[in-house]
Amino acid sequence: MSNASVRDFVSKVLEGRRIRYGDLRRLQRDILPEGITCREEAEALIGLDRSVEKTDADWPGYLSTALKRFVIARSNPPGCVDRATAEWLAASLKPRSRMSAAIVREIVAEAEQVDDVLLALAGASSKPVLPAQKPEAEPDQVAVS
Repeated sequence: MSNASVRDFVSKVLEGRRIRYGDLRRLQRDILPEGITCREEAEALIGLDRSVEKTDADWPGYLSTALKRFVIARSNPPGCVDRATAEWLAASLKPRSRMSAAIVREIVAEAEQVDDVLLALAGASSKPVLPAQKPEAEPDQVAVS
């Protein structure tokens, strides 16, 4: 959908100062069925999150996942969060909040490479960030008497 639709959605939700179950479903189904497609949409949703008093229980997961998918897919090359994207995201997520920290953690955990700007925001070291790996199964322990 267009940025105007996202702006209209944000304006309507701000009137009630809360994101209800139906609002979130309408956003997912009708307004952003393919997810966030541009920075303006991302910024509008980040701003909305800061401005509402209450949200549906699924809102935090939706917002952090949608932003993660957008940032990783739009990075150049995909999966590698470059400096420009990291700086934009860091500026967009100020001031820091629990939601912004969750968004950054999700991106850092999934991206193949992350610029130092985003690593610093996540509180991570400057070591390369690798995709999360499943722990190996531990061998069965045998009790010795």
